[in-house]
Amino acid sequence: MEVDHKMAVIIEAEARLRAKNQITLPEPVVSALEAKLDDTLIFEADTSEPGIIRVRLLPRSFAGALTGVYGSAADVKAFVEEERAAWE
Repeated sequence: MEVDHKMAVIIEAEARLRAKNQITLPEPVVSALEAKLDDTLIFEADTSEPGIIRVRLLPRSFAGALTGVYGSAADVKAFVEEERAAWE
């Protein structure tokens, strides 16, 4: 059995929070995530560790993975409308 002895590389980069809570991800972070245009990023914050956040790339294979599971878009819309009407 082979053991991978690669050392973890810590990437540290700075970004500023702008208006409307926007940031530009520094290139080293984008590269480390292997992110591409229009990818979705997941931000995880643990309230027990203020100031620490994890960023993950949502796997591209998830995009559209559940299409059709709940019927067509029209079926889903009809269901939601029916449920909302029941609340009144």
